[in-house]
Amino acid sequence: MTSRQASFAVRLYHWRWEILVVTLLPYAVVAFALWSGPLWTSVALAAALGLAVLRRRQVRERIRAVRLQHRLRAAFPLLRLPGGRRPAILWSRPRGGDIVVSLFGREAFEPLHRQRTALAAACSVPAVYVDRHPKYASFVTLTISPTDGPRELSRALPSNVVPLRAHS
Repeated sequence: MTSRQASFAVRLYHWRWEILVVTLLPYAVVAFALWSGPLWTSVALAAALGLAVLRRRQVRERIRAVRLQHRLRAAFPLLRLPGGRRPAILWSRPRGGDIVVSLFGREAFEPLHRQRTALAAACSVPAVYVDRHPKYASFVTLTISPTDGPRELSRALPSNVVPLRAHS
């Protein structure tokens, strides 16, 4: 069973961060340098670098979230989801040490929930938690945990759902 390739617009959305870094960011820097002159350009560049150093943990977590999107996209075809459709990654964001990934995929919750260990292996983390959106059945939330945290296993959960550590 093979899956179709995503449309051009979806592929652009998947690669949005890389496209921004390679094309728009250098263009914005050069346009600002030509507009403001060398003194204000060096001041703005020093301020941006200083801010990046001060916020290095957030920058590192954001880069890790983008890398995990690519790992998940590479893992989805190997999971053999029913219907041959891969879930669309809408957004990923760092939350309290974990990375929360929002997915859209009809009938994607059960297969993803069954293959949590394969997802964890693809992301090189010890645990991946899968949860449905409380209102919309087509939205699934993955919480990718780089640390092996405590889980509530003594409680009986409906349909064997592992609780989220960081709610989005």
